[in-house]
Amino acid sequence: MDLDPTPAPAPAPAPAARSRETLQQCWHRLADGGPSWTLDVLDVLEPYVLGRPDHPGDVVRYRDLSWTAAAALLQRVPPGHLRDKQNSAPSLGAVLVAAVGHPAEVEVHGYLVPPCRPDERIAAEGIVVYDHPELEEFRLVDDDAPCAQTGCECRAFWSSVQASFGLADAGGGPQVIAPRTCRRTGRRGWYLWWT
Repeated sequence: MDLDPTPAPAPAPAPAARSRETLQQCWHRLADGGPSWTLDVLDVLEPYVLGRPDHPGDVVRYRDLSWTAAAALLQRVPPGHLRDKQNSAPSLGAVLVAAVGHPAEVEVHGYLVPPCRPDERIAAEGIVVYDHPELEEFRLVDDDAPCAQTGCECRAFWSSVQASFGLADAGGGPQVIAPRTCRRTGRRGWYLWWT
């Protein structure tokens, strides 16, 4: 039995909840005072990013980039950076032009490389194509076997997409073509990704 009349110390107050760091704040922190051309477009990309980098070398993914955001990026991204490509994907500029030219049909996905890395950039690694029922006509087979054996028409599918959306500067077709249903709208489409 404890007979000490000294009251127990009051518990320490809980730390104040920290607000989520904006992408702009994160980029300033990662740039550490150095130059960063991507700082000028983060306000456009913020609604589409999927998080913040945990480490300075991490990339930040974005998805569902709309035609309005694509139009703003076309005006604000330095011209030399519009030619950047993710492997054999179409250039950033070509993908953004496709989204602007087909507002309800094309959305862009990719990633941002932070300013602390020497390869700072905005990469477009793919698109989602909506409302193109003619694409349903192609036979796509999710198999590693050659198309000649499976009857997969992925090359014809890609040729149709490439011609429809002006993606002539791609070095090849996407490595992934998959059906997709938009979480926001329920629309069916096709997810194309250059890995």
